[in-house]
Amino acid sequence: MSLDYIVQRDSGKYHFRITVPKAKRAKFGKGEFWESLGTKDRKEAIVKAAALLDHYMKLFKADEISDSTSLTIPLIQQTSERLDIQYHTPEAIEAASVQDYVAMMSRGIEALEKIKNPDIAEVAAIGSAVEPPALNMLELFDRFVELSGDKFLGLDKRARDKKVNRYNAAATDFVAIMGEIDVVNMTSKEAFDFATKLTHRVADEEIELETAQKKLQHVGMFIRKVFQSDYPSKPNPFENAKIESNGAVETGKRRPFSEAEIVALNKKLQSSDANDELKAILAISECTGASMKEICLLTDSDFHLDEPFPFITIGPNKHRKFVKTGKSRHRDLPLIGKALEAAKRYAKTGFPRYARPGGSEALSAAANKLIEPVASGATTYCFRHRMADLLRNSGCVDTMKNSLMGHHSPGMNMRYGDGYDMPNKHKALKKALALAEKKQKQLKNQTPN
Repeated sequence: MSLDYIVQRDSGKYHFRITVPKAKRAKFGKGEFWESLGTKDRKEAIVKAAALLDHYMKLFKADEISDSTSLTIPLIQQTSERLDIQYHTPEAIEAASVQDYVAMMSRGIEALEKIKNPDIAEVAAIGSAVEPPALNMLELFDRFVELSGDKFLGLDKRARDKKVNRYNAAATDFVAIMGEIDVVNMTSKEAFDFATKLTHRVADEEIELETAQKKLQHVGMFIRKVFQSDYPSKPNPFENAKIESNGAVETGKRRPFSEAEIVALNKKLQSSDANDELKAILAISECTGASMKEICLLTDSDFHLDEPFPFITIGPNKHRKFVKTGKSRHRDLPLIGKALEAAKRYAKTGFPRYARPGGSEALSAAANKLIEPVASGATTYCFRHRMADLLRNSGCVDTMKNSLMGHHSPGMNMRYGDGYDMPNKHKALKKALALAEKKQKQLKNQTPN
């Protein structure tokens, strides 16, 4: 730090001196500031002056804000930080005792002694009693994205945009259903009204149950994040808003394949001109329940075919930092039957055609065109739901099922699923596939010659 900011007076004590930029002198009402550093020790004075220099540089740095500027909580918070004061909500001010109120306002009063002509944001920050500006759901969603960089870590631009767009659809639907209401002052009743209207859309078969639940979940997540940051004293009106399934049967793309559809699909694949990578990936998904993206991004290091029980590792590699949310989705999966045969063809290369941003979407789009004629309304994701049902119906315990599917089991916290070893995983998966084979044989026997 330049010693130009430190001046030793005749008394021997050091003082801090800083010149106010010419463009800021009308705002501060003077050309320079002096503050005693309260010491005759030069080294101590340098340390104290450094903190004051940082403080004043922040004061001088801010751009002028006009009275027509829209006040937002982030702007007020940024201004409070620049002034080195704490912003208090109107509720906190109202609830404070006289003693606490004086303590709350003291730093603001000190700031006013320096700023003779504060702008509108500084008045709001110092006064600590500004009502939160109204925000509709789309405006609140923009703030959610600003605050949620952690949700997009490790994602390439395509994957990030896809995730943001999925979230944005929930905010857009909220506005379409509820209008541009002020969500900052939204009530629990309005949150429940939104849940009710989504439920009516499910009953009218406009959307699926799971879609409605996700929309409600996403909107609640937006508000929770923004409220925690900008409106900490406000309760989340969506805290208890839910859409219960009550045993309702979910239809559409999230249903499982039936064994009859699996037989028909495999017959169609054999006669199709689909590329071999696509056929191999579908074979692995059919026999493991892994998703398209999990398989598409496998590398040669993820194939373990020389083990007593061959398996693949679904986890971080050169193509991805983590799988979906990580945690339970990082797991080892046994390879049995046609899945093992498919893996042998690509163990040294992975799946280069689809190991790229958007590769799994391209694969699913091509596969879904083959699926639709033999399993109307189904998609590649139905492999996962079929495998989950096979595991349940073959007597597999929930923790083992979760370990194979990559679902979280309460109370379990191990690196791969629930910590089951490969022999036990192999046994459970083999039993599930045997059940599928049995069902397919029964179908064949029921088919007239």
